[in-house]
Amino acid sequence: MNADEFLADAKKLILMSCGDISAQMSELEVIHATTFFSLGVERLLKFVLAEINPVFVLTSGDFKNAAPCLYKHKFVNGDQHGVTASKPDTDVVSFRVAMQRALIFSAGVKENSQLLFSLANYRDILAHRPLSELDVVKAIRLLTKDGYKLLNDICSERSLSVQEFFGADHDRLRDLSRKMQNEEDFSKAMKVRLEQHEALWLARASQPEFIKQAKDITKSLLASTGHDFSYVSFTCPACAQEAVARIEPDYDYDPAEKTSYVTGVFVDNINCYFCGLKLQDYEELNYVDANSIFEDGRDLV
Repeated sequence: MNADEFLADAKKLILMSCGDISAQMSELEVIHATTFFSLGVERLLKFVLAEINPVFVLTSGDFKNAAPCLYKHKFVNGDQHGVTASKPDTDVVSFRVAMQRALIFSAGVKENSQLLFSLANYRDILAHRPLSELDVVKAIRLLTKDGYKLLNDICSERSLSVQEFFGADHDRLRDLSRKMQNEEDFSKAMKVRLEQHEALWLARASQPEFIKQAKDITKSLLASTGHDFSYVSFTCPACAQEAVARIEPDYDYDPAEKTSYVTGVFVDNINCYFCGLKLQDYEELNYVDANSIFEDGRDLV
């Protein structure tokens, strides 16, 4: 597939989700809309990559495989020396790998990376896990409040018409997104929440035994690690003490090799044992810039 095909498919799939998206959705509507929206976003991420270099979309991007996959129509001579594969692997990368690669080239993808992690998880549940594991309430919020913004962020930086993704539902979903953002006013709520935890810390700061306990728990967690997680220090956005961020690897599965492999790492949650602040939802982690943990090049997992 070339970039134009990925883009055309992204528009079709996202368009198929639009009719079901509303403030009041049944479980079946959530399942239907989340399925097609996530598949469409996956195609859009691959468009971002293919527009730069179509090789970036292939699971096997070496010359032997990529040349016959992408450019066989340009061959002018037969391959007598076997420099290309006779049966090339046409498989393309997964949602998660596409996201990890696309965020290097797209500010819109990077800005919405926590949301995309959640969407990838929802897609995996819908494809491979019991549907009961899907958090319907959070999926509705993602689709109604953040879905339009995600598409608009990516489209605006590439001069794409966001209206072509939403069709006749464009104005309705744009207005619904704005309405929910205004009603929720997440930023104000987070500011109040951080101020409350700051006040809680100020009340505890004069308690030596409590401070010692918080330090001991923090130190113990930072010294611990596991096969698929680690803990790193993060300055608490509420009380400015040392909080603990849990880092987990993001896995994908290679059906050909029948093995799992790490595609990247993400912040699962942040806990401060001094003021009691706990952050886990992608919006909360975005608000405190949790991804800044990865900017210093530390080996985290």
